[in-house]
Formats: sequence, structure tokens, C-alpha cells
Amino acid sequence: MKKSFLKITIATLLISLSSNLFSQSLADGLRYSQTLNGGTARFVSMGGAFGALGADFTSTSINPAGLGVYKSSEFTITPSFKHSSIKSSYNGLSASDSRNRLLFDNIGIVLSYSPYKSDENGIINFNIGFGYNRTNDFHSNSIAKGYYDNSSIIDYFHSKANSTGLNPDNLGFNSGTDIWDITMAYDTYLLIKYDDVNNEYIHSLFLGDSVDHENSISTKGGMGVYDISFSMNVSNKLYVGASIGIADYNFTYDAKYSEWAELNNQRDNNERFDKLYYAQFYETKGTGYNFKVGAIYNPIPSIRIGASIHTPTFYSMTDTYSSSISSEFDSSNVVIKKYSSKSPLGNYDYDFETPFKFIGSFAYIFQGKGLISIDVERVNYASMKFRNGGDGDNFSDLNMDAENTFRNVFNFRLGGEYRIGDFALRGGYAFYPSPYKSGFINDKANISQYSGGVGYRSGSFSIDMAYLHTVKKESYVFYSGANPVDTETKDGRFLITLGFRF
Repeated sequence: MKKSFLKITIATLLISLSSNLFSQSLADGLRYSQTLNGGTARFVSMGGAFGALGADFTSTSINPAGLGVYKSSEFTITPSFKHSSIKSSYNGLSASDSRNRLLFDNIGIVLSYSPYKSDENGIINFNIGFGYNRTNDFHSNSIAKGYYDNSSIIDYFHSKANSTGLNPDNLGFNSGTDIWDITMAYDTYLLIKYDDVNNEYIHSLFLGDSVDHENSISTKGGMGVYDISFSMNVSNKLYVGASIGIADYNFTYDAKYSEWAELNNQRDNNERFDKLYYAQFYETKGTGYNFKVGAIYNPIPSIRIGASIHTPTFYSMTDTYSSSISSEFDSSNVVIKKYSSKSPLGNYDYDFETPFKFIGSFAYIFQGKGLISIDVERVNYASMKFRNGGDGDNFSDLNMDAENTFRNVFNFRLGGEYRIGDFALRGGYAFYPSPYKSGFINDKANISQYSGGVGYRSGSFSIDMAYLHTVKKESYVFYSGANPVDTETKDGRFLITLGFRF
């Protein structure tokens, strides 16, 4: 088996299967920080470009001043259906998997109060909003396979075990989570024995042996924000608003990795490594809070200019994790030996701060016909911070890695609407550039979203429908030393919003 490893970047190591489980990583921080287009059907169908428009409950998640555009009270609710498919390519072999999911994207109420006055100067109305908007969904299934590759996860266990300088007496589940994986590898004879003379672990495979790989990953959960917003309309020219957001985060990762040996692999003492199964589970739950302020100005009736600032979301997180390894060895007389080892259930608490967001918006309104709107959002992902680890860790190294790995990006959202009587036709596009600096494994992992929809409003009732198509390409590795797996994710989401004004 190969003893030398491929040269891969820090980012690859941070998202590898083996390092994902027992420590916080930059991949986690990015997941906490990156929010996408979600909420009401009208908002989604127009690419989420609502920073200068308002009069839609989800617009408060971009610019709380948009709440002031409401002239009456409203209640909205939005269910959705999502289909997600992921195609993977590893060493020339392709695989795919998919998943369907019913979601709940929005519920909100806006209460509008107008002072008793007839002129159009001064404060026209005060509005208060309460509700929930989904900002991300993590439900997906993926599978990747590879054949005849002279690389094994046992290489990773072997190199790590020898680099620690620990003998078998120092291994165990009471010795720190950073060695749980090599403890299980030793317990299941993937590290077949320890050489006391040379002080090194012995590999269970031979130089030149090949194994086949398969990795399946199932993820669940999502992100959402409960907003309490306040806004006011001054002379139908200036709208100002603020909101307090209570963020909810829930993510579950369940991975099953397996290898099995080629039939021509050599035998040691008449025994041969045959199979291994490596299962990993972790769950992250957290809550946080943030504060948003914004304004919209109408210099003339057809133009609206918006700006808003989002503070970091200050999260308190808890990770729960476990893993297990099982192995099988056979011999020439077809005797099969099986071994297994399972870690205890671990827990870890820490805090996390997402980056600031600055959003500039512009909208042009064709009186009685429709509109076009643009949002540009600046996010510096290098400024994310892990804080206050449960074991006293201040995460200085990980935060330095974030500064060296991530960059400042400008997210772009574009939307349009054309009205025909009580009906409206809508379309939108959103582009989220990769937050990774050039040279890292996912520096081209951009996200594109295409959307469209229709709406109908009659009196106090409205119904809006939208379809959102999301495309994302990214890569990951099974374990440190393996070739990258290239994936393409395509999500299709259908949303319906029912609105009632009063």
C-alpha cells in the first residue's frame, strides 16, 4: 500500500471525512455563516432582491425598512416541496442519489398602525412584524464510489498513529477525542499490530494492494430566523426600520464509508484484509441572535434606494458525535474473522460569530406595470470567529486558518415583476461566489439560483407560487490522502404563499 500521501491544501484536510467529526472546522463555520434565498414565494421568485422594495414579510430579513412600505396589516404562510439530487465523480466513476422533502419556509404577521391625519407629511404609519423565515436547508443524500485505487483510509490511520508517538497502552477512548479513530483502527486490526522494536504500527495491507471505496452521506436540518421588526414610513419618502433576529440552527451528518479488498491482495499469515466499515455521526444544534437596521429612500416615485447592515449572529453551539469501525479478515480456508469498535457519545459546547453583512439595493418601478430590483451584499467570510470552547480553547489557530482560507465576497441578486391586472409574472437570479481564496479545493464552488413564479391578488387575498432551481459544484475527500470527490448538487423547490391583508 502506498506510504506517501497526495499533497492537498488545508481546506481539503478541514473537510475530509476523518477530520470532520471530533473538531470544529472551517466547513462548519461556512455552513453557519452562509444564508441563501428563502421565505415567501414572491420573495423567492424574484431572486430575493427585495432590499429596496419591501411590502413582503421576508424583505425584513434583508432590510427591515421594507416593513414600512406596508399600508395595511397582513398574514402570510408558505409551505414548500423540495427535490434534491447529487451527482458525484471519483476516479472516473459516477454515482448519484436524491431526496424529497416537505418544508415550511415562512410564517409572518405585519401589524400596521396609521396616525389619524390626512396629509402626506410626517409619519404616515408605524408597522410591527413577527415571524419566521427559513434561510437554509440541509436535507440531502449523496453517494460516491471508486475502484482499483492504490489508496486506503488505513493509510490515514497508519500515518496518524505513527505520528502521535503513542504506543497501544496510551490509546483508548479516555485519552482524548483526537485519537478515537486510531483507537478503533487498532481495536479492529486495521493497524494489525505494534512493533515494539521500531516503535511503529504495522499496516494491515501490503504495498501495491488495491481497495474499492464507497461513501454515502445523509444530512438533515436547516437554518431559520425568527424576526421581531419595527419600521415607519416618513412622508412616503423615507422608510427606516430595525429588527432583532433569533436564529435557530440544526444540522445532522450521518456518513457510512466502506472499503473492500481486491481478490488478488496478498495475505499475511494466511489471513487477508477483506472489508471495513466506518460510520460517523454528528449533530450540531444552536441558537443565536442578531440585529439589523436599514433604510429605503424614494427620491422620485419610480426609484427606490435601500441600504442595511446586519450584525454578526452570535451563536451558542453544541456538538454531539460518535463513530464506529468494523472489519473483516478472511483466509484461504474461507474462515472469516470480524472485529468491531465503537466510540462513546461525545459532546462539546462553543460559541460562534458570523461575519457582518452590508447590503446595498436599487429598484426601478414602472408605474402600473412592474419593476426591476437589484441587491448587492458584501460578506467577509474571513472574519468568522469560533469562541469559548468548552475545554477552554480560544480557537486561535482555527480562526487564523479562516483568515488565510476565506475571502470577502459580493453576493448578487436580481429580480423583476410584470403585472397584468390582478396577475403578476416574476423572475429572478442570485449568484453567491465561492468564499474560498484562490488555490483552495473549493475556490470555484459558486452557487447559482434561478427562479420564477406567478401571483394573484384580489382584494385582501393573495396567492403566490414560485419555483427555485439551485446549482452548486464542490469537492471533498474521503480521508486525508485520497483523491477529491467532485459533486454537483441540483435542488428544485416549489413554494406556495397564501396572504391575507386586513
